[in-house]
Order: sequence, then structure tokens, then C-alpha cells
Amino acid sequence: MRQLALLLRQAKIPVELDQLYLNEHAGGPNEGWPQWCEHHANKCEAVLIVASRGWFASYERKEAPGVGCGAAAEAALFQQYLYDEKGENLRIRLAIIDDLPKEEIPPRLRPWQSYKPFASSGELDRLVAWVTQQLGLKDVESPTIRWPKPLPDFEPDIANRHLEEWPAIRDMLSGKLKQRILLLEAESGYGKSELLRQSMDYAKRLGIPVCRLDFRANFSGVDEILGRLDTDLGQHLSNFSREGGNKTHLLIKDLRALRGPVLLLLDSFEKASGVFQDWVCQNLMAEVEGTLAMTMIVAGQPPLPDAWDIRWRAVAQRLPLGPINEAALWKPWIEKRYPGFREREVDLPTLVMASGGVPKTFSDLCRVIAGQPALPTR
Repeated sequence: MRQLALLLRQAKIPVELDQLYLNEHAGGPNEGWPQWCEHHANKCEAVLIVASRGWFASYERKEAPGVGCGAAAEAALFQQYLYDEKGENLRIRLAIIDDLPKEEIPPRLRPWQSYKPFASSGELDRLVAWVTQQLGLKDVESPTIRWPKPLPDFEPDIANRHLEEWPAIRDMLSGKLKQRILLLEAESGYGKSELLRQSMDYAKRLGIPVCRLDFRANFSGVDEILGRLDTDLGQHLSNFSREGGNKTHLLIKDLRALRGPVLLLLDSFEKASGVFQDWVCQNLMAEVEGTLAMTMIVAGQPPLPDAWDIRWRAVAQRLPLGPINEAALWKPWIEKRYPGFREREVDLPTLVMASGGVPKTFSDLCRVIAGQPALPTR
């Protein structure tokens, strides 16, 4: 709900939502929340009911006592409005964010148009068009992001990471994933940096601009991080770059205005100082929800920043990387990297057992068997 409200505001559509109001008025409304909700439910010329089982339970008065009181009050007002207007509904529509079968929508609300704004650009455009028409707005620009189609011929060379982690990365970069921050969390040797490298290659093939910040580098200050962002993304961030590439507020302003995706890769995040981690969390991660073209992959050893931070929990997904202990999952990787292993009669289960399923250890053993030096620890 919050993400949709921010998205509409980005299109310069006035939006009232209790969560946003509280961010801007820390003391809440002077008249109290019940009256605030009642006023906006009665007076707003366009009302979007974000479809949820909880809201519908309140609408049908099936919710437990003391639960969903605000939704119940709104629902009663809307029921009265529909009654007074003899069923003619000029200002209420449904926004369906999560999968919700049509039969779970109360019968009286089913006849009216509903929108799935995160399902496709077309759905979002139709929603914006209705709100624009309803409010009589002019020159509203749809906040639709132009996401590229996935590349079916790209095969990441990452053993079984293509089962969960790679689909999440692929779907995020095609705009199909609600989450736009992926947290790759694991100890050293589990393939985090390799996933980032392949994500960078894939994004570049999609035509997505990429900036990689590796915190193994000894950044001298935030200005150096901003400079790296300017170097890699400056041609897409006109105000930020023109003014020297060192002003955080211009960086955020330009990121919010983007209509094509960018990808930020943060490697070895556990090595960032507390100052850098706070800056990233407050100025990049906290902006992802309202900066619709920004995607991020953060890799590091545990613990990574709390994915339930209120500022970005709705758009974050944690992906802990574990060992790969099944020999069958390594077999395609072996055949691609080391086709001569078949002649050497290498026993894969033994190799997996010796490595503990840790990808770097397994890879080093394979290189030694193949007569190659082990890769340096990163």
C-alpha cells in the first residue's frame, strides 16, 4: 500500500495515506485518527481500496472484535455511500497488490473496475489514467518503469544457485519481483561475489547501467562513494553529475526521476565502517521503495542490515547462501568447467564431502585436480 502511494505521488498525484501522513506529521492528526480517516473517506474524489482479506473481513463485519477498527469505520462509510447513490459508484475502485481470487472479493465490490498496478506497466497506466481523470489533473506523467525482458539464453555458471537466487535476480531486473533489494548473506567462500559478477554481466547484456561498490576497498569517505556512483551512472543522473557528483540530495532526486532501471551492487558489505553502512541504509536502501527504477544486491557476511527496517522492509528479500551438498547439483557445473574429469574418474560425492559443500573449497579442489592453481581468497 505504501509503495503504491509513493508511486502515485511520484507521478504528482496528491495521495492521502495514514502511513505517509505520520511520516510528515510525527504527532498524528490533531483531530485524532478516527475523524481523520472519516474525513478523507468521505471527501476524497478518488478512493483506492487496497484489496486484502483483512479489509474485506472488516467490510463484511467478520473481523474479530478490536481488530481492524479503522478499516471497519471506512467500510461502513463506503457502504453508506453506495446505498445513498443507489449503487452508482463514481469514486471507489480496487487496487489488487497481492494474489487474491476474485471470489474472495465481497460480491457488492466485484462489479467495479480493479487494477493490478504491480502486475504490468499497462495496469499501472490504466490506474493512473483513471485517477487523473477523476481528479481533473493535467500533465501527469505515468511513473511506469521500462523494464527489459529477461534473456532466455543467459545461463549463469553458479551450480545450484540457479534454483532460487538466480531467478530472484533475473525477475528483479525484469521488473517482475516486488522486492528490489536482495541481501546475499553467507560466510566467505559461498559464492556471493560470483553471483554479483554474473549479475553485473547479465545486467549489462540487458542494457541496465550498473555501479559496483566493493567495500574491501578502503573508501576514504562518502564523497568517494558518490564519486564512484558519478563515474558509473553519471550520464543517467544529469543534475547530480552536473553539480559535481558529490551532493546526496541531487543523487536521490535524479534516481527518483529515472524511468529505466539501474543496478547497485554492494560487495563485502560487512567490511564497510559503521558510518558507511549507516549512509547506505539511510540514503540508498531507504530510497528504494519510492525510487522505482533502483535495484540493489547487497552481499556480505552475517549479519547484514535488518531487512525488517521499516524504511525498506517491503522491498527487501534475504537470500542466505548455504553449502551445496548434493553431487548431482555440481555435475553440470563440472561437465562445463572440467570436461576431462570423466576420464580421471573423479568421484563427485567424495569431492563434495571433502569440501563440505562450500563452493570455493570445492572449486579449489577441482582446479588442483585439473592441474591449475587455486584462486586467491577474496
